[in-house]
Amino acid sequence: MASPAAMSFFQAHRHGDSANNICCDTGSAEPQWASPSHGIYISIEAAGVHRSLGVNVSRVLSTEMDSWKPLQLRMMELGGNKKFAEFLQEHGVPDNMPIRLKYTTRAANWYRKKLLAMAEGSEPPEPLAPGTGHMPMSDAATGQQVLDEVFSSASLCNNPCTQCATAYRKHVRGRCLS
Repeated sequence: MASPAAMSFFQAHRHGDSANNICCDTGSAEPQWASPSHGIYISIEAAGVHRSLGVNVSRVLSTEMDSWKPLQLRMMELGGNKKFAEFLQEHGVPDNMPIRLKYTTRAANWYRKKLLAMAEGSEPPEPLAPGTGHMPMSDAATGQQVLDEVFSSASLCNNPCTQCATAYRKHVRGRCLS
């Protein structure tokens, strides 16, 4: 269970910025989960996808059930849904990009590193090269991307997802969660 101090923090942080009252990824109201890696609030649906990315990309915690470390709360304080969304937009990452792709872009990776450095009071990373934020962290295809291509070409589904070329649709409010 989250400590009373953490519960108080989340209540105040959400009250201070209405963008934190909706999921950063799906737009669902009253998200009960968060990714301190990005300083954002997310829905249970988005949390499942974030967890599948691994803790090196997105650590996921419940705002009500999990214990929070001071560093994680500091990252949430420095972040916020609006700041993260604006940063991605500035770097050419589309708002409707599937979660799996969005959080593996160079912009999301740089943001994670900068947020952690700010929270720790250490040196921030070198600036992100202009025009590269929307690109994947690695030029090599990930295993998931390869599988997505294989399954989409196999036509396993009569109604494939047109946003991310996967064979399965998993959408919430018109946004792909793949």
